[in-house]
Amino acid sequence: MSRLADHALRAALASGRIDRRTLLQLTAAGAAGLALAGGSRAVAAQTHATGAAALEVANDVEIEYWQYEFASKVELVNQLIPEFQQANPKIKVTHVNFPYDDFRQKVAAAVQAGEGPDVLNVFYGWIPVYAQQQFLLTLPAESFPVDQIQSGFFPMIEAARIGDAYYALPTAVRTLGLFCNLDLLGAAGKQPPATWDELVDVALATTKRSGDTLEIAGITYDPGGQGHHWWRECLNRQNGLVPMSEDFKQLHWSEPAGVEAFSWFMSLIKEHKVTENGFYTDGATAFETAHAALHVDGSYRVGTYSANVPDLNYSIVPLPKNTDQASFASFWANGITRNAAEGDALIAASKFIDFLASPDVMRRWTPATGELPARPEIATEATFTQDAKLAPFIEQLPYSYATFFVNEADDRQAVMDAMDQVLLEDMDPAVAVEEAQAKVQQMLDDYWANAG
Repeated sequence: MSRLADHALRAALASGRIDRRTLLQLTAAGAAGLALAGGSRAVAAQTHATGAAALEVANDVEIEYWQYEFASKVELVNQLIPEFQQANPKIKVTHVNFPYDDFRQKVAAAVQAGEGPDVLNVFYGWIPVYAQQQFLLTLPAESFPVDQIQSGFFPMIEAARIGDAYYALPTAVRTLGLFCNLDLLGAAGKQPPATWDELVDVALATTKRSGDTLEIAGITYDPGGQGHHWWRECLNRQNGLVPMSEDFKQLHWSEPAGVEAFSWFMSLIKEHKVTENGFYTDGATAFETAHAALHVDGSYRVGTYSANVPDLNYSIVPLPKNTDQASFASFWANGITRNAAEGDALIAASKFIDFLASPDVMRRWTPATGELPARPEIATEATFTQDAKLAPFIEQLPYSYATFFVNEADDRQAVMDAMDQVLLEDMDPAVAVEEAQAKVQQMLDDYWANAG
């Protein structure tokens, strides 16, 4: 953990002025929070002794667990469920998966039909909508004491809290890093970039074309993958712009620093021509097949590449900075739906969520998926901090930011539309950003008006 983040969190706690934005900004300082709360591994272990672990169902009960299809996650959960069931013989867990592109539609249909999962693996940015629809329930305070959540997890999970209650608990968290194909960089005589200017230089040197046909991309372009996060939370902050007010009510995207960051991003295609949309299907595939030199992605991609292309010669570095450093923080978390609102179903759902959020599962989750442990006590273990692939992601936790979303899908689409308007319609970037901001600002205004 950085000393700066540690000092900042301690000062905030001492002053009594720590708020949700501060917590999100000082993500990795959760380790300091543990130290202030008791600090030792023994105390950390006590934080997991939640009420859920002590509960027992009265009768046989079956619950459904839904998560989107991501091979390494699906495989690991399929291994974990029998272990959970052996320890809880009256509980049966049915594991249901859908492709990511269909996942939200399946959940929406379930909401309308009053069916679907008892436990839902949900992207944190979707929680406000599902809570407003009363599809997700608050985690029972007696099973998941708030003080134990706050002392046991990275502070970024405050994004799963609305008012005084948490709606979900993660097994793992994510930051974004820059994946670098060392063979392609080496052939061009380049080192992994640390700044925006160096990124452009490396991308230009590694791009290969045959006429107008792109053969090797200097960097990938993934607007619907991590591209929208990279601009919204990373490039903006790296360029000196805080993209949203501390109370999450006002966007600042259209300020000059935001437009400049957006224009720089679009210049990778329009001016420098080092990438294309849809090249080799998507950015992750282009990098996996060694058709891209640089690729912005999350720590979870490490697990995929380890399984699919174990011989791929690549390294990972923190996202290149401009005036500042910044990365995007995110997580998927497990919440209880209204289908398990009471009785044995509620107990079974609580116990399964508690199991998935346990230290032992986290220690297995990270090697299998590449996602980072959601508990500082685990993430700061030498096994992870000394891992060359994971260390750059952990290093960025002190300056990783979790965006507040009213509706993540619509927010993402607004940013993607702005990108398309610049690339396909040659719209002025300032106008495109203003239009995107207006769409998302309206969502924020409507949400807060209804929230009171």
